Amino acid sequence: MLGKLMKYEFMAMGRVFLPLFGALIVISVVNSILGSFGLETPAGIGIAVSVLLIISIAVITFLLIIQRFWTNLLSNEGYLMMTLPVNTDRIILSKLLTAAILGAASTIVVLLSILIMTITRFDFAEILEMIKYAFGLITFDTPQISTIVIQFLIATVLSMFTNILLFYACMSLSMLSNRYRWLVAVGSYIAIITVLQIVFAVAIATGVVSGTFGRFMLNYPTFGQIQLIIAAVMLLCVVLGVIFYFITRYMLKNRLNLQ
Repeated sequence: MLGKLMKYEFMAMGRVFLPLFGALIVISVVNSILGSFGLETPAGIGIAVSVLLIISIAVITFLLIIQRFWTNLLSNEGYLMMTLPVNTDRIILSKLLTAAILGAASTIVVLLSILIMTITRFDFAEILEMIKYAFGLITFDTPQISTIVIQFLIATVLSMFTNILLFYACMSLSMLSNRYRWLVAVGSYIAIITVLQIVFAVAIATGVVSGTFGRFMLNYPTFGQIQLIIAAVMLLCVVLGVIFYFITRYMLKNRLNLQ
């Protein structure tokens, strides 16, 4: 059932994003061709259009992730969604996984378009030499670099899941009110972010983080320190993500208040 829910999500989102993705890639290819022929003015116009498309994809990705959750679960459509023979966890997971894949796909398409546009404008031999020189300054061996890269990617994915769950939790908390629910959702987001910032600021100011964690890191070499920092970020993302997930789950199961 989770697969079917995700399939419908992808179908709904694909109608919006596939044309945008296609247009961005096509314009990027045209820009690259124009640049290779030295037609700077048309290429400049194409780059401006590409930038607008990239901004549009970023904004629409954010808005659609929010809109799909709000419309399907917190509005009148929620009556239909909640009558499906599927538990709340699968409903949340279908939204979360689809949103994460959409965010990753948008990022990949944007990076690919930038690569296509710049491939004829830079001397990649020089760039490769710069990369080799930069890696030459690093004292880590290849397995250590690979480990750091993999851990960084995992931390990035966990951070994306946590941020999406934060939005879901804030929207779910809006069900505590019968009026101005968008304002309640925005207010919940501001309140949660503010509380987290205060907690981190107090922890740093009192030395709970900088003192204890700093002394702990002194016992490790540079590679170990980097791993500890990334591990701390991943742990924080997991803890916050679990909290936001259960807030969303509790509200949908026990405080459902549809409009």
